[in-house]
Amino acid sequence: MTDETPSAQEEPEEETQPPKAEVSDLERTRSQNEELLTKLKYVQAEYENYRKQATREMEAVLKVAHEALLARLLPVLDDFDAALANLDGEAAKGVRMVHERLLKALGEGGLQEIPAKGQTFDPYVHDCVQQVPDSGLADGLVKEVVRKGYRVQERVLRPA
Repeated sequence: MTDETPSAQEEPEEETQPPKAEVSDLERTRSQNEELLTKLKYVQAEYENYRKQATREMEAVLKVAHEALLARLLPVLDDFDAALANLDGEAAKGVRMVHERLLKALGEGGLQEIPAKGQTFDPYVHDCVQQVPDSGLADGLVKEVVRKGYRVQERVLRPA
Protein backbone atom coordinates (compact mmCIF):
# COMPACT_ATOMS: atom_id res chain seq x y z
CA MET A 1 0.00 0.00 0.00
CA THR A 2 2.81 2.29 0.56
CA ASP A 3 3.91 1.62 -3.01
CA GLU A 4 0.54 2.59 -4.40
CA THR A 5 0.38 5.83 -2.49
CA PRO A 6 3.56 7.32 -3.92
CA SER A 7 2.69 6.25 -7.48
CA ALA A 8 -0.77 7.75 -7.10
CA GLN A 9 0.82 10.98 -5.94
CA GLU A 10 3.24 11.01 -8.88
CA GLU A 11 0.55 10.52 -11.51
CA PRO A 12 -1.36 13.71 -10.64
CA GLU A 13 1.90 15.65 -10.87
CA GLU A 14 2.50 14.32 -14.36
CA GLU A 15 -1.06 15.15 -15.36
CA THR A 16 -0.83 18.78 -14.04
CA GLN A 17 2.21 19.50 -16.18
CA PRO A 18 1.06 19.97 -19.78
CA PRO A 19 3.18 18.59 -22.56
CA LYS A 20 5.89 20.87 -23.98
CA ALA A 21 3.98 21.34 -27.24
CA GLU A 22 0.99 22.74 -25.35
CA VAL A 23 3.26 25.04 -23.32
CA SER A 24 4.85 26.46 -26.46
CA ASP A 25 1.39 26.93 -28.04
CA LEU A 26 0.22 28.69 -24.91
CA GLU A 27 3.26 30.98 -24.87
CA ARG A 28 2.83 31.71 -28.57
CA THR A 29 -0.84 32.56 -28.04
CA ARG A 30 0.01 34.83 -25.11
CA SER A 31 2.68 36.67 -27.10
CA GLN A 32 0.22 37.06 -30.01
CA ASN A 33 -2.38 38.43 -27.61
CA GLU A 34 0.11 40.91 -26.16
CA GLU A 35 1.17 41.94 -29.66
CA LEU A 36 -2.44 42.43 -30.75
CA LEU A 37 -3.20 44.38 -27.59
CA THR A 38 -0.23 46.66 -28.25
CA LYS A 39 -1.40 47.19 -31.85
CA LEU A 40 -4.91 47.93 -30.61
CA LYS A 41 -3.58 50.57 -28.22
CA TYR A 42 -1.63 52.21 -31.07
CA VAL A 43 -4.70 52.20 -33.30
CA GLN A 44 -6.80 53.71 -30.52
CA ALA A 45 -4.20 56.44 -29.94
CA GLU A 46 -3.99 57.17 -33.68
CA TYR A 47 -7.77 57.40 -33.91
CA GLU A 48 -7.92 59.77 -30.95
CA ASN A 49 -5.23 61.97 -32.52
CA TYR A 50 -7.09 61.90 -35.85
CA ARG A 51 -10.33 62.89 -34.15
CA LYS A 52 -8.67 65.81 -32.36
CA GLN A 53 -6.97 66.95 -35.58
CA ALA A 54 -10.25 66.75 -37.51
CA THR A 55 -11.96 68.82 -34.82
CA ARG A 56 -9.21 71.47 -34.96
CA GLU A 57 -9.39 71.61 -38.74
CA MET A 58 -13.19 71.92 -38.69
CA GLU A 59 -12.98 74.76 -36.17
CA ALA A 60 -10.41 76.53 -38.36
CA VAL A 61 -12.62 76.16 -41.44
CA LEU A 62 -15.62 77.51 -39.56
CA LYS A 63 -13.59 80.45 -38.26
CA VAL A 64 -12.37 81.35 -41.77
CA ALA A 65 -15.90 81.02 -43.18
CA HIS A 66 -17.27 83.20 -40.37
CA GLU A 67 -14.63 85.87 -41.01
CA ALA A 68 -15.24 85.72 -44.77
CA LEU A 69 -18.98 86.25 -44.28
CA LEU A 70 -18.39 89.22 -42.00
CA ALA A 71 -15.89 90.69 -44.47
CA ARG A 72 -18.47 90.42 -47.27
CA LEU A 73 -20.96 92.37 -45.15
CA LEU A 74 -18.59 95.31 -44.55
CA PRO A 75 -19.55 97.09 -47.82
CA VAL A 76 -23.20 96.90 -46.68
CA LEU A 77 -22.24 98.73 -43.49
CA ASP A 78 -20.41 101.34 -45.57
CA ASP A 79 -23.54 101.81 -47.70
CA PHE A 80 -25.65 102.28 -44.56
CA ASP A 81 -23.20 104.90 -43.27
CA ALA A 82 -23.33 106.76 -46.61
CA ALA A 83 -27.13 106.58 -46.67
CA LEU A 84 -27.41 107.88 -43.12
CA ALA A 85 -25.09 110.78 -43.92
CA ASN A 86 -27.40 111.87 -46.77
CA LEU A 87 -30.83 111.20 -45.23
CA ASP A 88 -32.87 113.12 -42.71
CA GLY A 89 -36.37 112.93 -41.32
CA GLU A 90 -38.45 109.77 -41.06
CA ALA A 91 -36.48 107.93 -43.74
CA ALA A 92 -33.28 108.45 -41.79
CA LYS A 93 -34.97 107.16 -38.63
CA GLY A 94 -35.98 103.88 -40.31
CA VAL A 95 -32.58 103.37 -41.95
CA ARG A 96 -30.86 104.16 -38.64
CA MET A 97 -32.96 101.50 -36.86
CA VAL A 98 -32.05 98.85 -39.46
CA HIS A 99 -28.38 99.94 -39.29
CA GLU A 100 -28.34 99.62 -35.50
CA ARG A 101 -29.92 96.17 -35.61
CA LEU A 102 -27.40 95.03 -38.21
CA LEU A 103 -24.52 96.40 -36.11
CA LYS A 104 -25.90 94.64 -33.03
CA ALA A 105 -26.22 91.31 -34.87
CA LEU A 106 -22.72 91.58 -36.34
CA GLY A 107 -21.35 92.62 -32.94
CA GLU A 108 -22.84 89.47 -31.42
CA GLY A 109 -21.04 87.58 -34.19
CA GLY A 110 -17.73 89.07 -32.98
CA LEU A 111 -17.36 92.08 -35.31
CA GLN A 112 -15.82 95.15 -33.65
CA GLU A 113 -15.18 98.58 -35.10
CA ILE A 114 -11.56 99.73 -34.86
CA PRO A 115 -11.43 103.15 -33.22
CA ALA A 116 -9.36 105.53 -35.32
CA LYS A 117 -10.20 109.26 -35.17
CA GLY A 118 -8.03 110.98 -32.60
CA GLN A 119 -6.14 107.76 -31.84
CA THR A 120 -2.41 107.25 -32.24
CA PHE A 121 -1.66 105.83 -35.68
CA ASP A 122 -1.02 102.08 -35.48
CA PRO A 123 0.18 100.53 -38.76
CA TYR A 124 -1.25 97.15 -37.70
CA VAL A 125 -4.83 98.43 -37.62
CA HIS A 126 -4.74 101.68 -39.61
CA ASP A 127 -3.98 102.52 -43.23
CA CYS A 128 -2.54 105.96 -43.91
CA VAL A 129 -3.83 107.78 -46.98
CA GLN A 130 -1.69 110.87 -46.42
CA GLN A 131 0.05 112.80 -43.69
CA VAL A 132 -1.35 116.27 -43.08
CA PRO A 133 0.28 118.74 -40.71
CA ASP A 134 -2.28 120.05 -38.23
CA SER A 135 -1.47 122.49 -35.48
CA GLY A 136 -4.52 121.33 -33.51
CA LEU A 137 -3.36 117.69 -33.34
CA ALA A 138 -0.12 116.16 -32.16
CA ASP A 139 2.01 114.27 -34.67
CA GLY A 140 1.07 110.64 -35.16
CA LEU A 141 -2.65 111.03 -34.46
CA VAL A 142 -5.37 110.07 -36.93
CA LYS A 143 -7.10 113.25 -38.12
CA GLU A 144 -9.84 111.84 -40.34
CA VAL A 145 -11.30 108.41 -41.02
CA VAL A 146 -11.88 107.76 -44.73
CA ARG A 147 -13.24 104.23 -44.25
CA LYS A 148 -14.07 102.48 -40.97
CA GLY A 149 -11.99 99.48 -39.98
CA TYR A 150 -13.24 96.29 -38.38
CA ARG A 151 -11.84 93.28 -36.58
CA VAL A 152 -13.05 89.89 -35.43
CA GLN A 153 -11.54 88.96 -32.09
CA GLU A 154 -7.91 90.03 -32.63
CA ARG A 155 -7.81 89.58 -36.41
CA VAL A 156 -8.16 92.73 -38.51
CA LEU A 157 -10.69 92.23 -41.32
CA ARG A 158 -10.20 95.68 -42.77
CA PRO A 159 -7.89 98.40 -41.45
CA ALA A 160 -9.32 101.85 -40.69
